[in-house]
Amino acid sequence: MVAQLSRGFDLSASAGTDYQPLGRVLVFRPGPARLLHVVGDSPLAGEFRRLITAGAVPGWELYPVPPDRTPLDVLAAPVLRRTGSKRFYNILDRHGFAFVEEVAATPDECLLDLRNSGPRLTATIRAVISDLQSAGNTATPDAGPAHRTDSTAAATPALPPDIAAALQVIAAWAIAERGARTLGDLLTLTPAAAGMPSDVARCFDRLTRLSLRPLAGPAEPEGNLTRLGEALLGEIDERRRLILTARTFAPHRRTYDSLAAELGISRDRVRQLETDALIRLSHASRHHRYASLRWRAASAAQHGAAVPASADAPPWMAKLLSWLATKTG
Repeated sequence: MVAQLSRGFDLSASAGTDYQPLGRVLVFRPGPARLLHVVGDSPLAGEFRRLITAGAVPGWELYPVPPDRTPLDVLAAPVLRRTGSKRFYNILDRHGFAFVEEVAATPDECLLDLRNSGPRLTATIRAVISDLQSAGNTATPDAGPAHRTDSTAAATPALPPDIAAALQVIAAWAIAERGARTLGDLLTLTPAAAGMPSDVARCFDRLTRLSLRPLAGPAEPEGNLTRLGEALLGEIDERRRLILTARTFAPHRRTYDSLAAELGISRDRVRQLETDALIRLSHASRHHRYASLRWRAASAAQHGAAVPASADAPPWMAKLLSWLATKTG
């Protein structure tokens, strides 16, 4: 029964003559993974989290949410400024959300399940949270707007000890001998490498030979753009994915009528699903795991060039990146 929950519910308990409300808990099952996303700060929500973490629901795990806790009311003023109303904030508050981070970690398909929700609510809330994160006011969720929890969500690794030590030597010399104050000053020292003391020169040479790939951490290398494109499309359900790959991003677009006949729905419903799929994809594409896709799309658009694609790239890749370029301004 728990695995089928998508909306919140209220429970209370009494001990003797004292009535002790347990409060409200909102439980989602994001996507097909055996994860439960528990929302709220009520005693009941806390007990749900404790039980799931303790293994009381065999085979299920707690959906990851950053440990930081920014009160939900931080969203109220920005939502009011953006929309002229606190309605979207009130919907989240009424359903039991207590913290910005748990909203940020909730996949769009779960937010869309809320009563009185819709694509405009998710777009507004995502934009407001993005603004807050840019200003450093909230934590960035590890899981992002989608249900995936793969290794690309890991933080960028710290510098290896030998690299950190070499950088410390170079920084100390640059401050003392060149009056450097910032990293930008340090990066201008390459022409002066020949005049460095031997110990500093060795450290400088060590840094210049350092491979950037380990430091990039979760950033995807060039060769995996197709895999990333497939992963991005995997953020939406199969029906919406078919519409995008067979029509929206396809070189030879299928008609709404043919897709409607295949899916057993109306032509107008196909249009609605297409619009909703693009909204969901736009939100998902903002996650750092898709940075390589955004960079490639933006650079191609900036230079007015066709998006390069490998010979084995799927037919929808070029149009996907062209569309993504319009979202990276």
